[in-house]
Amino acid sequence: MTPFGLGVRAIAAYNNARYMNLRVVGAEHVPRRGPALLAARHYHHLFDGAALVLGFSRQPHIFVALDWTRSRSQRLLMETACRLAGWPVALREDNLAAGVAGAFTRSEVRTYVRRSLAASANLLAQGELLAIFPEGYPTIDPAGTRKADDDAFLPFAPGVAAIAARAQAQAGTEIPVVPVGFAYAPAERGRFDITMRAGEPLVYGGGSRAAFARGLEERVRELSQHG
Repeated sequence: MTPFGLGVRAIAAYNNARYMNLRVVGAEHVPRRGPALLAARHYHHLFDGAALVLGFSRQPHIFVALDWTRSRSQRLLMETACRLAGWPVALREDNLAAGVAGAFTRSEVRTYVRRSLAASANLLAQGELLAIFPEGYPTIDPAGTRKADDDAFLPFAPGVAAIAARAQAQAGTEIPVVPVGFAYAPAERGRFDITMRAGEPLVYGGGSRAAFARGLEERVRELSQHG
């Protein structure tokens, strides 16, 4: 693990110690070696990532969106950090189209989509573990939520299948897509009881990417149930 990767893990460990009571179920479904794509529910803008970093035997790269940055200096800081961590960076076109004032423009979206798809496929083809949030937006976010309530999901984007397809073409092998659910409950002193559940891997075998994303979403919903 690189020094920067150790730093990421240290930040995740701090958040876990301060704010999280993390329980992991189904870790055996995440391959200990070789390529794998974690497709997770997005509930908390920060703690989901911390759980993914700490919860499995391997530390994943995380696919992130940076269109929330509000200044050139913040954009530079976050892009530099993601580059050092080896995290693919994308922009959410619907967020920029809504007129959100920030450090990125809508004209940059396609460039970042191409780059993030290539970077994600390259990581998987090299045998790495990559985590993605196909909903695109968390339930708890400083910028506000797009979800009706705490139990709501946003539709999974078919881009998760596009990443798997490109990586499989590059690697010449199937890429397991592991569904990951999150169940959050408030705990004492401002903490959360968090259960992260990994399910049996799926494989994108071609055909409708939207249908694959819907099936993956259904499985993640099941894994996110309380109890």
